[in-house]
This record gives sequence, structure tokens and C-alpha cells, in this order.
Amino acid sequence: MRIAFVSDIHGNLAALDAVIDDIARRQVDEVVNLGDTLSGPLLPLETAQRLHPLPWLHVAGNHERQVLRLPLERQNPSDAYTSSQLAEADKSWLASHADPCDPRLHRGEVWPERLGRDVALCHGSPRSDIEYLLETPVGEEARLATPDEIMGRLDGRIPSHITLLACGHSHVPRLVRLGSGLLIVNPGSVGLPAYDDDHPYPQSTYHRIETGSPDARYAIAEKRDGRWFCELVSVPYDHESAAQQADLRQRTDWSHALCTGWMPR
Repeated sequence: MRIAFVSDIHGNLAALDAVIDDIARRQVDEVVNLGDTLSGPLLPLETAQRLHPLPWLHVAGNHERQVLRLPLERQNPSDAYTSSQLAEADKSWLASHADPCDPRLHRGEVWPERLGRDVALCHGSPRSDIEYLLETPVGEEARLATPDEIMGRLDGRIPSHITLLACGHSHVPRLVRLGSGLLIVNPGSVGLPAYDDDHPYPQSTYHRIETGSPDARYAIAEKRDGRWFCELVSVPYDHESAAQQADLRQRTDWSHALCTGWMPR
């Protein structure tokens, strides 16, 4: 069994196309998208249309919830632009994505015939689509979470038969194997390699996420002899074209992030 995990595409069609091409060369059995698929100042409608015919499995992210459920006046600029571009059919497609906080998703009960019964999925953490699972903001940076922090965020929601848990949200490509044997993978972001956030945390009121590279990211998990192994993949693509789209929307923060993998200072 070989599963490709993608996440946080954020309407970056050029990055998505590069990842689709790379996945096609790697003989995977399934592709799972972990959410935050369209939101951003790039090409949300075209990204939706690219994904519609693909036989991928889709989990919603926090931006799907915000685009679909928040009144337009309460949406942030990225979500509001996305909302303005999508037709009702595209919004219905987004609404069909699996709820990332559905307990069945955490127990391997949503797509067992395609993923097996030992694979769990979420977007942020099992208990919240806006909670980092593997990172902890401290000051202006986000460090690797401790095992105790991770266990607290799992909140007893992942049963013992689950051996692989895939999450997204933080845009940080990362693998963590807990003492229990559970492998947790965050594939990183296909479409946005850096961002900043002023959401308050116990040790931070503002932090930056930066991968230091404009490449698109995803991951491939493979089950061998009953155990999961995972590869984090970095794919170069024409990031300058994506940055130009951000510039057209007067989003210089996105443009800088897309070109460099860092946030402007």
C-alpha cells in the first residue's frame, strides 16, 4: 500500500500540477488531500476544476469551513476572494469533503476499503481544525511539539489499532513516531511555503511559519511488513508565476512567501 498525502494547496494551481505530475511517476495506490484546498489570492476556481475529476479522497480544512459557513463580511481577504470566485457547484464539492473532526475519520472508518483500517486523518488536530498537532508557537516561531503536547492534542481520540495518522494545517513537513509506534505525518503545504499568524497562543501572540524554500511539498507513506514508512517530497515548480498572480491581487506577503519560502521582515 502506497498513499500520497497532500495538504494546504491554497489555490496554487502551478504547484498542484507539479505535484500531480510527480505523484504520477511514483505508482501510488491512493491520494488523500488533507484540506485548505482553495483559499487564497491565486486560482481557487481553476484549482477546484483541476481536482474535480481526480479520484482523490478529500478532507476539509478550516478554510473550507470558513468559506462555506462564515458570512462574507467576516471572512478574511483570502477566503473572501475565494468565495467570490466559486460557483455553487464548486461550493457543493467543497461541502462534500470529510469533516476533519469526525470521530470516524480518526478511527479509520470512513474509507477503510481504500486506505485500510489503521489509517486516521485530520486537518489540524483530531479535536480542532485550527490546532497545530506537531508544532507549538513560542514567540515569533513555531517549534516541534513535545510528546506530551502531542498526546494532549490527540486527546485520546486515536484508538490503539491506528498506526498512521496524517494531518496538515501547519504547512510544516514533518514526521513524528511516538513511543506507542504511531507514525504521524504532516506532508507540508503544496501551495504556500510560508505565512504569518496573529492568532493568540499561550506563549505567542504572533508567529511565522517558514520552510525556507519555494518548493511544493507532499508525502508518500508506504506499508511494508506491517509497518508504515514515509518519505517527505519536495517538488520545484514555476513559483514565479504563482507569485505574479499574488501581485495582481496586491498580496505582496504571498508573493514574497511564494518566491522565497520566507515571510517579509
